[in-house]
Amino acid sequence: MHVVFLEFEGILADTTPHRVGALREALLVDGLSLDDETWTEHCHGLAVDAAVHAARRVLGGADDPVAAEVVRLRAERSFMERISRGLLMQPGGLALVQALRTQARLALVTRAARRDVDFVLTLAGLADVFTCVVTADDRVEGKPSPAPYVLALEKLSRTASVAAGDTLAFEDARPGIRSARAAGVRTVAVGPLPVHHAMEADAYYPTLSGLSFDEMRSLARGGRT
Repeated sequence: MHVVFLEFEGILADTTPHRVGALREALLVDGLSLDDETWTEHCHGLAVDAAVHAARRVLGGADDPVAAEVVRLRAERSFMERISRGLLMQPGGLALVQALRTQARLALVTRAARRDVDFVLTLAGLADVFTCVVTADDRVEGKPSPAPYVLALEKLSRTASVAAGDTLAFEDARPGIRSARAAGVRTVAVGPLPVHHAMEADAYYPTLSGLSFDEMRSLARGGRT
């Protein structure tokens, strides 16, 4: 296992409550009420713009690009206000990164914006840990498309050859699982996913706490948990 990919949101940082709250607040201005099922099945794991469009479509919002962009801006502003008041890191996330940084090349492939990633990584003292960072700012189709992982593999290969089979990804939502697997990267689902979402991954762990390097190496070679 030469490369470990991590989703920033939900794997390293506990952003989900803030994302749900921000999107719910932004949609409610237009009279659209975001329920938990709609979030889980249609929005979780998508970049903000894609989540806005998905929510508006399911909740009956008009097909209006301008209105959708206004909702996106509201949601982004609300999210930044929320995380500026405090953001928790996921259990085991920091310990995993510290353990892996001398064992494998680390890369972030995330649905988050670059400014959000930089803000949190700097506060957590992780700004210099990742060899490669792909965010929503990169001009490729977002998850569940394989494009973000394909771009990350291309970037990593510029400094040292890497094959998808020598990698392992940790994802917290179905779009990310589908993105990584479509790029040929074995994928571990982490966190409180619905069973039918987690089953799409190659393995599942409820938390990263206590996960050893040997276990990860076994997963990358084809093991399943």
